[in-house]
Amino acid sequence: MASYPTLSIFIASSLLILSSFSNGKTPPKPKAFTFPIWKDDTTNQYYTTIQFGSNATTLNVGVDLGGKLLWFNSPEYFSAADSFRPTRCGTKQCKIADGIGCVFCFLSPPAPRCTNNTCSDYALNPFTGNEDYSGIGTDVLRVGSTRRAQYKVNNFPFKYAHDALLEGLATNLVGLIGLARTRVSLPAHLSSAFKIREKFTLCLPSSGANGSMIIGETAYIKPFQQISKSIRTTPLLRNPVSINGNEVIGNLTIQYFIGVKSIRVGETPLVLNQTLLSINKRTGEGGTSIRTVRAYTSLHKSIYAALVNEFVKAAAAKNIKRVASVAPFGACFDSKTISSTKAGPDVPTVDFVLQSKSVYWRFYGWNTMVRAGDGVMCLAFVEGQPNLSGPTTSIFVGGYQMENHLLEFDMAAEKLGFSSSLLLRDTSCNQFRAA
Repeated sequence: MASYPTLSIFIASSLLILSSFSNGKTPPKPKAFTFPIWKDDTTNQYYTTIQFGSNATTLNVGVDLGGKLLWFNSPEYFSAADSFRPTRCGTKQCKIADGIGCVFCFLSPPAPRCTNNTCSDYALNPFTGNEDYSGIGTDVLRVGSTRRAQYKVNNFPFKYAHDALLEGLATNLVGLIGLARTRVSLPAHLSSAFKIREKFTLCLPSSGANGSMIIGETAYIKPFQQISKSIRTTPLLRNPVSINGNEVIGNLTIQYFIGVKSIRVGETPLVLNQTLLSINKRTGEGGTSIRTVRAYTSLHKSIYAALVNEFVKAAAAKNIKRVASVAPFGACFDSKTISSTKAGPDVPTVDFVLQSKSVYWRFYGWNTMVRAGDGVMCLAFVEGQPNLSGPTTSIFVGGYQMENHLLEFDMAAEKLGFSSSLLLRDTSCNQFRAA
């Protein structure tokens, strides 16, 4: 990703206040920051916790890989938003935030959602497709480093959204925090503020466990130190056409794309329309995006049909009995006919083959099968739906397929690093920590 030296303007007026250690000493310059990740079992949404505002309001916010910036609605924060500052129209900060338009609201003193001459933009709820248009502002964000010191960042950009935008979120969530390829996302802002590498590592947990996100570059504890040395990498791609109207910087979408060249079930490649796998540079159609807000990987109708047909055939060869489908899944099986391994149900593997046949992202049973009822397990992929507001992406890699994989989004090198299933190494994202 191209560097953005002008982002320093957003930081220049920000006092980066380092909290003190318990012995009164100033903590050292951080190399990376760490955030816990949980999964809400009811909605399959992944979220983290941040402390925001002068009174350090605790906010549970969903993790959105394609999200532009932080947005939330919290009465607790609103009642004590004395350190809130609106971002004015026409300013360099507004340009950095890629604001769209200007709102006026005559209220004194200025408060979130009601500020005069304020740089504005849309906040998107990707679970419902609803949007909220309101002003952008800044406030204090508190973050913890991998060295277990606490830091405070003034002038962190965000939007205070209308409470109606919370529809579709898990009941304990008050908004979403964006990790996308913008200049006001969480990784970009922390990287610029502390002069750390533009990189973050994501380790999504399965149900009943917790994972972690690390922003910056640091060593991991064993065995992750060894695992990180063996991860495969693939280029991070850019779609030149916006997928959604407000998810665009210049003429590039802000989402993370990778180049899937083919798909295999076991050793058998699927017969696919290859044009669906590539991004059409003119229309923006096709390609493969990675989204934490998708519960399961979705595939274009024809790709999904080919996957189901081949998987059912390969499962039958292992004497796995098919049963009636359970929506939204297209292939379900009698769990009593499926044995177990350390990587989950013993079913055919699914490979997303990348820039060469030797570089592939393999999904074992833990990431390909989901329990969908008493005695029923289903193939944990779903048929994608056409995008009514913009180009249709052929494949969205969803959260379930990412669980218990180590994923390194290195924007400085324009690469995605990915491990095989951590379960094969007798560990999981529940154990993932920085050294």
